[in-house]
Amino acid sequence: MSRSGLSKSALTERRLQVRDIMRSVSLMALPAFMSSLLVYLMNLLNYIILALFSDYTSIASYGIVSSYTNLAAGFFVPVSMGTGYMLQRALKAGDSYKAQSIIDSVILITVPIGLASTAFAFFIAPAYIWQVVTPEEIKTATTMFLRFFSFTFLPILYFSVTTSVLIQSGERTVPLMAEISALALHGSFSYIFVGLFSWDIRGIAISAIISQIIASLINTHQILTIRRKSIARPPIRLNWSVIRELAREERALVLMAFLAGVFVIFLQFYIDGLGIPTIAGFTLFFLFQDLLFIPIHALRTPARNLSREAYDRDGNNALIDIMNPLILTAILYSLLLIPLTRLIGPPLFLMFSHDPEVTTVGMRLVNLVSSYYIFYAVSTLLTSSLEGLGKKTLLSVFNIVFNFGARILVLILAAMLIQGDESIAICYPISWALSTAAIGIYYFATYSKTGKYSL
Repeated sequence: MSRSGLSKSALTERRLQVRDIMRSVSLMALPAFMSSLLVYLMNLLNYIILALFSDYTSIASYGIVSSYTNLAAGFFVPVSMGTGYMLQRALKAGDSYKAQSIIDSVILITVPIGLASTAFAFFIAPAYIWQVVTPEEIKTATTMFLRFFSFTFLPILYFSVTTSVLIQSGERTVPLMAEISALALHGSFSYIFVGLFSWDIRGIAISAIISQIIASLINTHQILTIRRKSIARPPIRLNWSVIRELAREERALVLMAFLAGVFVIFLQFYIDGLGIPTIAGFTLFFLFQDLLFIPIHALRTPARNLSREAYDRDGNNALIDIMNPLILTAILYSLLLIPLTRLIGPPLFLMFSHDPEVTTVGMRLVNLVSSYYIFYAVSTLLTSSLEGLGKKTLLSVFNIVFNFGARILVLILAAMLIQGDESIAICYPISWALSTAAIGIYYFATYSKTGKYSL
């Protein structure tokens, strides 16, 4: 009886512990989920407008341009994330003067970075379109769209940086409302420009420029309000020590994002060789996949933050207790996606493309890749946990080896030996599986409760 009572008591305590963990996870994951969803909806609006007023050739052009913008984001994301990390440290240390200097310096540096990115994309557009072997039928339209869309780089970067500043300053409502306003404006102007004025794909780029500028102005107004209320108001100037610290802080992330962008462009080269319907099918497949990954990505923040707290509190035991419910949640969600994608995939692909051939390509890719989402989910959470534990150098090695080296090697070999759309997509599940195996072995050996196999 005593053993049974102890077992029941321990089980109850464990349930309460898991409940508290999941409550903390929800509080951290929900804002990340909403933020990612709003960004996704901004992109989704473009596809909705194209589905309403154009055909799958415009979707193909949009996909080719998206590959280039992923490379550009390789330089934008680290600036935004680095700003958040640096500002968080300054505010936690109570150094309001340095915090304001960080805000001023990073906002000022976004302008030349954004302008340089726009100028480079504008002039490199014809060479890029030629390099990825864009089909002749859409070459002119795709080049024009990339040049128009390049003017969004500055407002996108600026809005991202100012949003990080406001969130770290404790102001979450304004950037959220700014993003919602941009979403509403983008939908309205896209309909007007593309649907009513018949500006084809150019109208989407012009609408994005207007909506992002307005959202950036909203953020700027709030930042100026915070500055006026601040006790420490250093002169508005570029502090080069802040810029050097930012570059030192995020250089590994810049490299990883750049390599990821290079891979996407390399991937686009192989996709374009299969024709416009296949390009459109891949474009819609990646759109569909981005939606499915939002809940997984939302768990990265609690995995990163709670891992550090748990490890500092009680070492490996607390860390594993935190990560087990997170990993189990991600696994269950990934398994649920297998039947879900097969059920909702065909009507969604057909709704956006209006073409059976594009739908067939998209579903072939979904059926191949969705069964391996479990590897992506587990490796993503373990990577986030290791990031929280300060293993940035190790993660850089894992990323270079598996998410770039192995992936590009599999892509080349599969494209040469098998050929076809599935041979291109197969590089993703293989790299996810290899990455999960390597990171999983390291993680659970190093942070096992017994510590017996510590690496």
